[in-house]
Amino acid sequence: MIVSIIGTNGFLADTIGRFCAEQCHYSIRCYGLSEPIHHYDLFAQVNLMTQYLNYDELVESDLIVYASGAGIQSNLGEKYDLVYALNVNIPIIISKELSKRSYKGTFVTFGSCFEIGANNQNIQFDESQLSISTLPAPNDYCISKRLLTRFAMSDVPTFNYLHLILPTIYGAGESKHRLIPYTINTLKEEKVPQFTNGEQVRQYLHINDVVKILFSLYEKKEQGIFNISGVETLSVKQIVAIIFSFFGKELPNNIFGKEQRIDVSMQNLQLNGSKLFSILPNFKYSLFSEVIKEYL
Repeated sequence: MIVSIIGTNGFLADTIGRFCAEQCHYSIRCYGLSEPIHHYDLFAQVNLMTQYLNYDELVESDLIVYASGAGIQSNLGEKYDLVYALNVNIPIIISKELSKRSYKGTFVTFGSCFEIGANNQNIQFDESQLSISTLPAPNDYCISKRLLTRFAMSDVPTFNYLHLILPTIYGAGESKHRLIPYTINTLKEEKVPQFTNGEQVRQYLHINDVVKILFSLYEKKEQGIFNISGVETLSVKQIVAIIFSFFGKELPNNIFGKEQRIDVSMQNLQLNGSKLFSILPNFKYSLFSEVIKEYL
């Protein structure tokens, strides 16, 4: 089996590549700016903004995963043209080129719970509700992901197209600026972390679970849009409290409310994962409290 991964230097791309190499022993082809750190059978250095993919080579793949993107980490300050190109235009072009060549495998792209927008109600959005959300979106990342999901909902390709909507994903190897590694590293350095008000509610899903679900859906020849909600819904305060407890420290109240972030307007982001649960009813999800030690 040939798996092609487009995007080589991201958290998700790296995890997929390592899973294919270490657990499945698939033939792995990688396309991106930098050489992957995991095992691969073919690496083609390509700048997706300026160069074309080798589609004649790509269509030989049984599974193609588009794991490139921009805008998720606000600290990088990526420009809007890069965000819309990598998150919308290029995956659409790839899909159209695959259809033109009568590709018969599976193509995978990813959406985000951030497409919901500025929601403050304790409700879960199913795939249809998410795809037509008109709630204010605070940045280009959210808007770009909405556009790709609308395409995935509307287009009828010649191949199996899986578009997976992700919640907050976590795991060892994620950017040190994100909530979990930031909190852990600050405590390890015996410093005092600073947070927003801590009331933002998110669903948390371990990165390995994302990859296992992806391949489970591939094996079942599923297609369409799937929310991957996971089974843990926690506020920022609750996540921080779990980390403090793990380190045997008491949680002070004065560390909340001192930081401002653009996602504060998106108070409650929850996906309805009923569609996926019905297809994979026995899937065993990781729990944050059980895997936190992998960050050490």
